[in-house]
Amino acid sequence: MKSMIKLLYYFILMLLLASCNTQVTENGNGESRSPGKPNVKGVDDVDVLNTHGGIEGIERMQRFYEDMKNGVQSDLRIVFYTIEGDPIVKDLKYDGESLEVKNDSSRDAYGSGEIRTIRCGQLIEEVNPTNTSYIATDCKDLPYEMDEILKIEYNMSQQDLFEIELKYGENLESEINTKSGEIKKENGKTEPFYMTENVKQELYKRLVFANYLDEKEIGARCDRPNAIEYNLKVYINGANKEINWKDCDESPDGVKFTKIAKYIIEESEKIQPEKPEVIVQGYVLERKNNTLLIVEELNKLEYEWMKDEIKQMDMNSFIFDFTELEGVSIEEFQLGDKIRATIDGSIIGSKPGRAKVKEIKKMD
Repeated sequence: MKSMIKLLYYFILMLLLASCNTQVTENGNGESRSPGKPNVKGVDDVDVLNTHGGIEGIERMQRFYEDMKNGVQSDLRIVFYTIEGDPIVKDLKYDGESLEVKNDSSRDAYGSGEIRTIRCGQLIEEVNPTNTSYIATDCKDLPYEMDEILKIEYNMSQQDLFEIELKYGENLESEINTKSGEIKKENGKTEPFYMTENVKQELYKRLVFANYLDEKEIGARCDRPNAIEYNLKVYINGANKEINWKDCDESPDGVKFTKIAKYIIEESEKIQPEKPEVIVQGYVLERKNNTLLIVEELNKLEYEWMKDEIKQMDMNSFIFDFTELEGVSIEEFQLGDKIRATIDGSIIGSKPGRAKVKEIKKMD
């Protein structure tokens, strides 16, 4: 039910924002923007737009991160929306040595309206199975000396329903359908099909990164003979999204969705394991009796907050998952280490769950 409410809220918000946006015309009416960038009323030259679950321009965030790693001067503008639909602007500027972060809430009718600039040292990218975060570090004037620049959530398990139906071929003669649990071959033969949870999670991540809920500028853009056509339907909670395109569509969205379609096809052709390995990833909160207590799916900033709060609150007060990993040489690990562990069997119980470790390693 919560996921349904969130999805309905997202669609209403998108309609509201669409009504607020203006298109640039030749005579200069509306807001200016660079070609291919998000259009935001009242804000020029937006690179990344985060609309409560929808993310546009993530490739520009990734490019800025790579520029910083390589010492290349760069800048980036990110816009977030408040619940009321007001834009919050975060400007990043890297001069080759340090990162300047300017948080501008002056357009927020219900906020403080202040513009605050801080200077940080580095930018880290933290990838978890269900979220990716970009965090500025060495920010002297902030708690934990960190500022969360952007977080992209893609936790499939938080959805009540997530299924796909992909038709493809010169005449859409083949089909992969996780909803009906079937594959239809080019020759018309139908076979049963099951997509494992880890593959569906990765597929959901790729769809979120492609901003699949937004309107796409793709379609029958090419007339190449024998082009492969695609029809993708995504069933998410109580709604669905349908996208049509051809493999010769070289637009940014066309390229993204062709890669997604090929991923679905490639995975459908693999032999799926009956019992896929269970893997957990998280930060170490406690060490005792050859057992590590970890909290999953947090980024570095959230962990720093969690390690203090957990001393005063019960685990059931948090939405995060906690797991006790048994059979670990705890002397190899310290509090705050981030680990990735393969489970021997399954996780039993919750808050915390308990599991025996088959393999474990410390992450960088």
